[in-house]
Amino acid sequence: MNKLTEAFRSFYLAGRGIAFCLRHERHFRIHLIATVYVMFFSLFYSFDRTDYAILVLTCAAVISMEIVNTSVEVVIDKVSPQYNVYAMIGKDIAAGAVLFTTIGAIAVGIFMFWDIETIAKIIGFFTSDPVRLALLLVSFALSVWFIMKAKPRKLGNKRKGNINND
Repeated sequence: MNKLTEAFRSFYLAGRGIAFCLRHERHFRIHLIATVYVMFFSLFYSFDRTDYAILVLTCAAVISMEIVNTSVEVVIDKVSPQYNVYAMIGKDIAAGAVLFTTIGAIAVGIFMFWDIETIAKIIGFFTSDPVRLALLLVSFALSVWFIMKAKPRKLGNKRKGNINND
């Protein structure tokens, strides 16, 4: 295989991993939808290139951590299909990394978006026009549907007394 073919194959395999997360991981979908709304509402602010770089990197960090968490969970479930306290700890640590990154992203969001005047403008923008408000509400409903539609993974190593792997 030549280097160009290897590069394309690497991109294909990475895309396949992202597609797995998109199909099966509810939290991945939550972070993806949050990113879409963050980028949309950022248009109401006077952000410069640096601000957008911070937003993109912050959102990418959270989504990347969710992908890493999924990979850790899948590997642990394969290696240790039965309940195992160490497997549970490994999963908890990976989930903790996602949580830690998400808390940091929320802090970045508060610092960047907490402007009462702009928030009031956004509210006014949607409440002054029933069509805009309806479109926003439809987008929220579609987002919830998209998030809830994730097909759960059928993997082992569930927690004791917990039938869910989330």
